[in-house]
Amino acid sequence: MKKQILFLLFINSFLGLNAQSDNDMLINQTFISMIGSVCEETPDDNPCAGLEIFLILNFNEDNVSVIEKEVSSCGIDNIISTLDYKWKLTENYEIKIHNDPKEIEYDFLKNLVIKVENGKVTGYTKRGNKITDKIEFKKINIK
Repeated sequence: MKKQILFLLFINSFLGLNAQSDNDMLINQTFISMIGSVCEETPDDNPCAGLEIFLILNFNEDNVSVIEKEVSSCGIDNIISTLDYKWKLTENYEIKIHNDPKEIEYDFLKNLVIKVENGKVTGYTKRGNKITDKIEFKKINIK
């Protein structure tokens, strides 16, 4: 009986260390994903008529900055919004962002669930009631 209890304590401490290392992999790191694109019809040949929309997550120990950025097809960057919130990594590896629903303009962000899976940051969002999109974030270095 004592061996079983010791084994369970050992497994529990290992799982706690694993969650801590996942938490550490997020702190002071930045992740980015393209979440959409827009192309506008124009009467003339306009190389800047399109844009890509990116979601950037910049983690520090207590807060995460959620940044929405547009990049035009001619390379012009435009930060649409920057919001800072408290965050934590839950036991099921979900990144829980304590946001203010009044500040979130888009359903996309309201429905976004972000997780750490196999050492990578992955998001899931629902379109309507049926389709779930998987969003893979890539780690980037910001200088």
